[in-house]
Amino acid sequence: MEEQIKPQMKGSKIVAAAVGAWLIILSIDFLLHAVILATWWKKTADFWLSPEDLFRMIPIGYLSFAIYCGALTWLFARIFVGRRTIGTAFGFGAIAGLVYGVSTVLANYAVFVMPSSLILVWSGSILIESTFACATASWVLDTEGSWRRVGLVFVAAVLIFILSVVLQNLLYPT
Repeated sequence: MEEQIKPQMKGSKIVAAAVGAWLIILSIDFLLHAVILATWWKKTADFWLSPEDLFRMIPIGYLSFAIYCGALTWLFARIFVGRRTIGTAFGFGAIAGLVYGVSTVLANYAVFVMPSSLILVWSGSILIESTFACATASWVLDTEGSWRRVGLVFVAAVLIFILSVVLQNLLYPT
């Protein structure tokens, strides 16, 4: 019996899917932290860098999201060859996000001075972001027009960002 060779995913499709996942994770992160968790950030402000310093560090955080989305997308594409669905992507993204979120926040909590609520807040936000990032990656992977779908994801991310800014200004006017 001949060994069946698994079809290899084109690298450009994985890159497109990772970019799509990254765009979604950025927009959901902004919605979560600038709107939904804004009160928590204000209550725990003594633990964080100044708002100006946090703003300057955003590119480093976004780089970490890009690395995570690249790894998550690559791993998902490798593990679920021929059996990718949005359902498996949601499940895989949730498990990966939970493991990554809880393990990293506990490691940091053991070393740095942080509010204990951080364990729940960051673990939960990473779980949500990872779930939607992996589902987005799966949606982009499973088409011939991967970069066209990235364009649609970009539009969705911009709309989420605009919604977040509007909600932020309505709920927390300066």
